[in-house]
Amino acid sequence: MDELDRQILEFLNKDCRMKNTEIAKKLSVSEGSIRRRIDNLVESGAIKNFTVEVSTNFGFISLVLLNTNTQESTCEIVQKIKNIQGVKRVYETTGEWDVVIYVLCNSPKDFNNIIEDIRKLKGVNKSTSLTVLNVL
Repeated sequence: MDELDRQILEFLNKDCRMKNTEIAKKLSVSEGSIRRRIDNLVESGAIKNFTVEVSTNFGFISLVLLNTNTQESTCEIVQKIKNIQGVKRVYETTGEWDVVIYVLCNSPKDFNNIIEDIRKLKGVNKSTSLTVLNVL
């Protein structure tokens, strides 16, 4: 990955719907070059998916932080969490928390159900959640 790829990723991170022609113009390269590079970034796994970030006006957003039992496979716990409806992203992390989960649902009641499903999983020791008040 070179500097041009990094710049393309920066534009797409700000606006995943930005047209290739617009990126090409801003970076002074051909549209075909941008298209090929984006295809390569997707194929290599550098770009996992193109997504939309939902405003707090249209959904209940929360981050859930988990500690897991060291005798259980964190990877297996993460795979189970990814299958829970409302879970949009799951990250294995370092530091005080082993897993960070991005949850998007319709209401606090729905969120409570998701939290209960997560807490029931074998290997989950402790959780805390942060409600997102505003997406900036």
